[in-house]
Amino acid sequence: MAAISLCMITRDEEKYLAQCLNSVKEAADEIIIVDSGSTDKTKEIAKKFNSKIFDFKWKDDFSAARNESLKHAAKEWVLVLDADEIIEEKDLAKIKDAVKNPDDFAGFALEQRSYIKDYFEGAVRNSSGFEPIKDYPFYISNSLIRLFKNNLGLKFKNRVHELVEDSIGEKKLKYKNMDVVLHHFGSLKDEKTINEKTEDYSRIILKQLEEEPENPRYNYQAARMCIGKNDFGKALEYFQKTAKLNPNYKLVYSEIAKIHLRMNDSNRAIEYFKKSMNNNPDNPSPANNLAVVYMSMGNFKKAKEILEGQMKKNPENEALKYNYDECMKNIEKE
Repeated sequence: MAAISLCMITRDEEKYLAQCLNSVKEAADEIIIVDSGSTDKTKEIAKKFNSKIFDFKWKDDFSAARNESLKHAAKEWVLVLDADEIIEEKDLAKIKDAVKNPDDFAGFALEQRSYIKDYFEGAVRNSSGFEPIKDYPFYISNSLIRLFKNNLGLKFKNRVHELVEDSIGEKKLKYKNMDVVLHHFGSLKDEKTINEKTEDYSRIILKQLEEEPENPRYNYQAARMCIGKNDFGKALEYFQKTAKLNPNYKLVYSEIAKIHLRMNDSNRAIEYFKKSMNNNPDNPSPANNLAVVYMSMGNFKKAKEILEGQMKKNPENEALKYNYDECMKNIEKE
């Protein structure tokens, strides 16, 4: 039977760790904890779950800590969790089945849902009845490879927002999305903890950018960091550098357009949303945003034309339908 090593990195996670380990202990054949200097009861809690605990000197590098945990994993498969994540019991059976019958996949991507109290762009309304998370109204969804075969030489990369995806791609291995949710509480922590984490991440983002200034990912992350600090001029510089290095990196032209909107320059926003549409013809988001800009300028006929074109290709898209309805209400008033 395929066995699983649960690999985690921790520092001062006493509030969340027991909940995490209780949620997944039935699927984990061993628990590896790499701790980078906890001063609370994190390690005491880990010991109660028969975890193998290893101390690690922090190096401003999350990948280094993750890769240290992989060194100690002795089982055939690795499952990676953060202390502020949990998995529903019904999903544990899917994980066990995946490692028992992996076909020729080296890894599996899980859906991380980061719960938030207030809506912002990209958030999804939470309709789950799962007790620990049912009261949080929204979440942000990300697909992350967190379950993968051991002993293939796979490594996490990037000092911050670390991923194993690049390593899997370099080795030309295959992975598959699976219907398993990681419920993530990181954005719900107290303000002091979140602010400290933000400052840590900001410092590391700038450090890795200094090491690789021509890396589009690192420039993009620096831009997002600047938005968080309301430094839109600097964010624009980093997004423009990203677009120069790789115009197809995420929706970078849409991000540039949004900065121009914040600077009250609708014409430049239109220019860049159009660029984003051209670069991402199968993604309705840039066109939807462009239509909203036209609506804000009172040009509802132009917005209607854009939305109708997109709805032919994406008839079930809720954002398109909502904006189309709003657009039609205003046209009827004219």
